[in-house]
Parts: sequence; structure tokens; C-alpha cells
Amino acid sequence: MRIQAKLFTAAVAGVAVLGLAVPAQAVNHHSTGNATGRCGNSVIGGGNYQPLCLFYGHDGSAAIWGKDGSVSNLAGYTFKSGSGTGSGQAVKNNATAMESEYFENRGGTVWVNSGYNGNYDWSYDGEGGALGYTWNNNAATQVGIGVG
Repeated sequence: MRIQAKLFTAAVAGVAVLGLAVPAQAVNHHSTGNATGRCGNSVIGGGNYQPLCLFYGHDGSAAIWGKDGSVSNLAGYTFKSGSGTGSGQAVKNNATAMESEYFENRGGTVWVNSGYNGNYDWSYDGEGGALGYTWNNNAATQVGIGVG
């Protein structure tokens, strides 16, 4: 009986220690490579700034979506109609590459969760590349690098 009591006490102590564990930090991936040149004002129909773009295809040759500014929830957005494979598909959880064209030294971030939370991929201005943590698991875009 004493052995069972000691084992029970040890198990309870172990669970208590696990309960105090610090939540894991969000991890990030630098999406780097050559920009496609397709992410510009023409994607969003003008504006003063270049957008942050997402691509349906990992090499930037498929359908494209771009927005001039941050989007906390990509639900309801679709890839640009007539712009290649994936056009008309939902942007949320369907992007495999990104490109940042802000040229204001802010870059861009693609988040796993809406509201700019969780793991993220990022790129500097004028960069683009395949997504890592947010490949087909993207829910938000934000101007700036890892600023959530």
C-alpha cells in the first residue's frame, strides 16, 4: 500500500510540473528567394504601396492574391480570377508561396492563425519564396516581420 501511495504522489507531482510548463514560443521561417515581379499595384488595382502577395503555386507561377495592408483573417478572400491554376480558390489555407513588395523596410508576415498568432513565415521587402510553417495553413497576413 505504501508503494502505491508513493507512486500516486509521484504521478500527481509530475502532472503538476507539466501544468506549469511555459507555452512554446511561435517559430518562424524566412521565405527567401527571387521575387517573381508579379506582386505589384496591378494585383490590387492601384494604391500608394505595393502589396503582400500569396500564391497558389509554390514557385509563384499560379494564381495570385495581394492586399495593400494587413488582413487578420483571410476567410472570404479568393485568388485572382484568371491568373492561373487555383484562380477563384479560397486564399485561406491554400497558399504555398509569398512575396513582399512594400519597399518601406517592413517586409511581410504570413500567420498560421487568424489574428496574427502562432507560427509564421516572413520575407524582407522585395523577396519571395515558398512558405514553410504556413504552407496550405495560412490564416492572416501582416505588414512587418513577426510583429504579432
